[in-house]
Amino acid sequence: MSYSENELRSSLTLAVPIILNRHFHSMNMNKNIESAWFVETHNELLDSTFSTILMSMVEALFLDSFDYDQYLNLLEKEGFEQGIYTAEIFGDHFDIILEMSKDLNLIAQNVMFKIIEEMEDDSTIRLIFYNRLMECNWTRFSGFAQGYLSNKNQQIDKLHEQKIAVMGQMAAGMAHEIRNPLASIKGFAQLVNNRLYEPEIKADELRAYLDITIKEIDALNGLVTDFLVLARKGDSTKNNGVVFNVIEVIHRVNNIVNQLILSDDIILSVEYSLEKVLTYGSASQLEQVILNILKNSIDSFTAFRGRIDITVTAVAETNEIILIFKDNGEGISQDKLNRIFDPFFTTKQKGTGIGLSICKQLIEMYGGHIKVDSEVQVGTSVMVILPWVSDYHN
Repeated sequence: MSYSENELRSSLTLAVPIILNRHFHSMNMNKNIESAWFVETHNELLDSTFSTILMSMVEALFLDSFDYDQYLNLLEKEGFEQGIYTAEIFGDHFDIILEMSKDLNLIAQNVMFKIIEEMEDDSTIRLIFYNRLMECNWTRFSGFAQGYLSNKNQQIDKLHEQKIAVMGQMAAGMAHEIRNPLASIKGFAQLVNNRLYEPEIKADELRAYLDITIKEIDALNGLVTDFLVLARKGDSTKNNGVVFNVIEVIHRVNNIVNQLILSDDIILSVEYSLEKVLTYGSASQLEQVILNILKNSIDSFTAFRGRIDITVTAVAETNEIILIFKDNGEGISQDKLNRIFDPFFTTKQKGTGIGLSICKQLIEMYGGHIKVDSEVQVGTSVMVILPWVSDYHN
């Protein structure tokens, strides 16, 4: 270990004013006049609130597991109460509050990640710290969104209430959507930790695990923007699309899911004929869509042997890429199948009903389509159709 706990805590604490200065500078540089006015008018209150939040998160990094779990519960409650207060005081500026939350989270993570990376040589411990920082951020954020929503629902008329409720619940649903990448980060951190106890350290294997973990961390940062864009009907994210190889995304997801499947009773098979199948859009968003689909398949398996078959086909006649995810899970009844894309409808006891609704919007954002067929006790087939960029040249 290259640091003492007190040294790392001190460095992170001293970084809090730096984080806040960068955050407020970033918001003031925003071309949105309303945002700049809001920050300037309420700077003292915002500074005090954000400083308290960041300082508590620094302390949370060094708690034992039991105290950390207790802290997360308290953090969600505090976020909920803050959401209620915010709705009462700043109810007309919720979009600005969401934008500030995203900006503060990203800056705090970038600054604190760098400090942790410089002071801690053990990659497993670094990943634990990274995981805690992100988990604390999203736990408070989801609590805040729910608190805001519960207050606003008592103040607005029915039509406007529905609109705000959808936006608020989508924000709260972020906690659900980040479970996949967080599970990957935790899984690979555990793998790295286990490998470090082996007599022979395989650097290439550990490096591969860490590369995947870094990509998952990047995906988490991107999710914040994705949710904000979805709340605004996706009017800006589409301009940020790029041409990317769908097969590379499939490989990445396959690697992640195979590492997370601990049971030999689940088989994941991938079949494709071309090594490069290009589409236009967001690779990270497609990765989250596929992870969500596969997680739903895994959750559908009961006592019998589970199998998921993935096929990727490029159709020249229609310039389409067809991805099919077929499982032999318990299936979905027809009455529920008709509602699976409805926001907040779920067939799971602990589900939020946000996953497939977001998947559909992400796929359609770049001209794609998604279709689900299912039969009870037979299985489910999910077809994702994407535009094929067949004549692209770098």
